[in-house]
Parts: sequence; C-alpha cells; structure tokens
Amino acid sequence: AHEVAGIPQVEVEVESMDKAGNFIGWLHIEGVNLSVALVEQALSRVHFTAERSPYCKALLAAQDTAKQRKEKVWSHYEETPVEEVVPVLEEKERTANYKPVFVTEITDDLHFYVQDVETGAQLEKLMENMRAEVGAHPPVEGSFVPRRGDFCIAKFVDGEWYRARVEKVESGGKVHIFYIDYGNKETLPPSRLAPLPPAFSPR
Repeated sequence: AHEVAGIPQVEVEVESMDKAGNFIGWLHIEGVNLSVALVEQALSRVHFTAERSPYCKALLAAQDTAKQRKEKVWSHYEETPVEEVVPVLEEKERTANYKPVFVTEITDDLHFYVQDVETGAQLEKLMENMRAEVGAHPPVEGSFVPRRGDFCIAKFVDGEWYRARVEKVESGGKVHIFYIDYGNKETLPPSRLAPLPPAFSPR
C-alpha cells in the first residue's frame, strides 16, 4: 500500500502460510518492523518461533533493551544469575612416597602412631635436653594443677619424663593423659605430672 492523503505507508512481508491458509509474516509501517517496535517498547515478548526468522537478532536485541528498563511486560523481570562453571581438574595418578617409620602405638580401635626414622634422632635429642632441664630444675610436687587440654610432662613407668597432653581430669584426682610424641595413653595421679618447660612446648 502506498501513502495516500496522510495515510502511512504499510508493507506486508509474507514468509509462509499455515495449514488453515493464513499468512505468516511481518508488518512494516514506514519501514519499521512492527514486531520489533512492540518488543522494544516492552509491549510484547519474542516467541521461540522467531529463531527461524531473518529478524531474530533484531528482536532479541530489542528484548534485551526492554528487559533492562524493567517496565510493562518486564516490570517484574529478575535476571537469572549466570552459574560459574568450574573446570574439573583431572586427578593425577597417585605416586607412592614411602618413608621408613617406627610404629610407636596401636590402639584398640586400630589407630596407629608412627615416628619418622629420619627425624627420630631429633626427637631423642629433644627428650634428652628436656630431661636435663627438668633435672636442673626439679618440679615441686603439687605445683601443676592439670586442666583438660594443658600440655605437661608425665613420668612414665620407666621413670623418665615425656611430653603429654591432659585429656580428662576425674573428680577422684585421676588424670587421663596422652603422650604426644608416641601416641599412647595413661591414667596417672597428679603427683606424676609437672609443668612442661616452655622451651619444649609443641605450640
């Protein structure tokens, strides 16, 4: 149709025909695609069938613009956050790294404790220095009040002092301790416990 006496120029672009014989196409007014204009003004949404149309890009661009304004048909639009895709790293094949160790304790529930053979001499030297310190400054019996979580030294059955941690204190005076360098546990009276010299604290 041509513009006559102020009537705007209208063009109908037919793409196909449906089964009922109806035309499927586009309406252009003064060179403007009416569908794109309606979408851009947030008066309509893009139908999925538009993907096959030559105007698909223009329609989607118009819809994105309308969404940002959040008005009319998009007044309650909330943008769906894009999920970050974290690449899954392929697990490298495990390689065995064997080290010689001493097994120092195996518990009833099959937990075990070990010492690295390579650092065993360092532990022996630490024990030697600690016992020399205790020998030079003997602890006063009763000076240590055990509390759960405290580090201390405990006199083992062999008569030597070892580093330990208080696990539990019973009302009857019995103290449950854990030998931190060897993994074994024991229940002792407070008289066989003493403060751990600060220089030998594991912290």
